[in-house]
Amino acid sequence: MEHPEKFPHLIATWAIAVAQALDEIGLDSKAIFADTGIDLIHARDPNMRIPAAKMTQVYNLAEKLSNDPAFGLSIARFIHPTSLNALGYSLFASRTMETFCRRIVRYFRLVTTNAINQFEETETDLRLIMMPATDRGSFIPQDSWLAMIVRFGRDIYRPNFSPIRVKLRRPEPKRNKRAFIDYFQAPVDFGHKTNVLIFDKQDMRMQLPAANAELARQNDQVVLSLLARMDREDIITQVRASVVDLLPSGECCKEKIAERLHMSERTLQGRLSKRKTSYRNLLNETRKELAEQYISQDLRSFSEVTYLLGFADISSFSRAFRNWTGLSPTAYRGEYLNNLQSDHG
Repeated sequence: MEHPEKFPHLIATWAIAVAQALDEIGLDSKAIFADTGIDLIHARDPNMRIPAAKMTQVYNLAEKLSNDPAFGLSIARFIHPTSLNALGYSLFASRTMETFCRRIVRYFRLVTTNAINQFEETETDLRLIMMPATDRGSFIPQDSWLAMIVRFGRDIYRPNFSPIRVKLRRPEPKRNKRAFIDYFQAPVDFGHKTNVLIFDKQDMRMQLPAANAELARQNDQVVLSLLARMDREDIITQVRASVVDLLPSGECCKEKIAERLHMSERTLQGRLSKRKTSYRNLLNETRKELAEQYISQDLRSFSEVTYLLGFADISSFSRAFRNWTGLSPTAYRGEYLNNLQSDHG
């Protein structure tokens, strides 16, 4: 799991959804936000960030005034793809709910640096795990984030999409417990050490009806660019963004990346080593992700994909792709298109 920064913050547009949820139950959102020093007018700017500590004050007031432990679930109804900037569009264009969840883990910092996410596969299921970094006793944002994930799944996959089990950190509520079960449409365990959404493997790997690999790729690049600006000290984000930019030039190497980031190769490798990775690992991860997105489209030739990923020739790209996926590019594209046709009848 990635470690959050010292002063956590979140995307300002999230506050708009919280305000709408407050207004819906008859509370004065403007007054509540004004009490905590948050200007809702500026919160409409998707590039603005709000200190997490200030939002915690809003959540505490909301919980006290609403007297509803399930208030966080209602916030999810007001979150839209645009609320998450380019990440929202990437999520909605994902190929499967599994890739949807993996995007959340990778790009979650664009939404907030006040939580840690992890995606795990067990023998029987897939699990999205979320742990708040600070203010762990404020359960509203934890509930609302998990509820948003499930709601998005219902929007882009099927209306009755649900996890097979939910584990929440919040203690079992004394009232309105049924709201959690009704919302998630699954058994809910309270008082767990982490927040966990447990999903059926087969369900999570079904082709999504509105999957769009090109749209997902374009918005992923926007997210990387936004994160690179936001995370000036996050070396992994900086390297990934630079790799995406330099790959088509054929000059994507450690020397060029270091030069672009105004540091020596030794300093670059040292900073990556502290994060338990390397330039080579990040290059391969980025190439693999882009390759799967490009091959999933029936729009680009394999020679064009080879160029875009900075390989010297098609045979080199094909060998690398087979090592990554166990399939040749031709077989992967054929399997993807066959699955797409079968999913749509």
